[in-house]
Amino acid sequence: MLNGPAQVAHLNAMADWAKEGKFIYTGRRNEGGANFRSGECALFTESSAGYAGIKAEAQFEFDVRRLPYWSALASEPQNTIIGGASLWVMEGHDSAEYKGVGEFLSYLSSSAVQAKWHQDTGYLPITSEAGDATRASGFYDENPGTDVAVMQMTAKQPTANSKGLRLGSFDQIRGIIDEELEAIWAGDKTAQEAMDSAKERGDALLRRFEQASR
Repeated sequence: MLNGPAQVAHLNAMADWAKEGKFIYTGRRNEGGANFRSGECALFTESSAGYAGIKAEAQFEFDVRRLPYWSALASEPQNTIIGGASLWVMEGHDSAEYKGVGEFLSYLSSSAVQAKWHQDTGYLPITSEAGDATRASGFYDENPGTDVAVMQMTAKQPTANSKGLRLGSFDQIRGIIDEELEAIWAGDKTAQEAMDSAKERGDALLRRFEQASR
């Protein structure tokens, strides 16, 4: 689906916006946040964790909205795919260590800790209870927009495609997609050419991962 009609149409629109100066690419991560916080650009897509920095640095009023969607493709938006870092517990340790790991993860997932983490960082709470506690505390009323990410994630039942990604060689494939997108923004490739290339290169890595992981 990476190079399907909907994806290519979306990227063609963004390429046109880039030519017209409506869309400015500043880097692969969140470098564009500085442009927004300085008042240089009017609209910026950012991780929910960027709220605190914007609130601290922006010398103007701002609002938080849900991500847009193409009404030609869907009558209403589906839940947003989650992103961010993960904690992993690896095999090969003794039972005492795993007991400690279990206690640590239990602590991290407790409602009080998750509510505090969510409110301090802008990252999503991992439990409904922590979100409910945050709402009950009045935090969302005092910090308008901080609940938008929660609503985006929970407004609809997830589908098989919106539960998140489980993909071999994900980091490398993401780098490939970034390279191909940059070729679009630079005007070196059409959206179709870039996404066809991203699919071919990504599939090659998937097949290699498949062979190595049997």
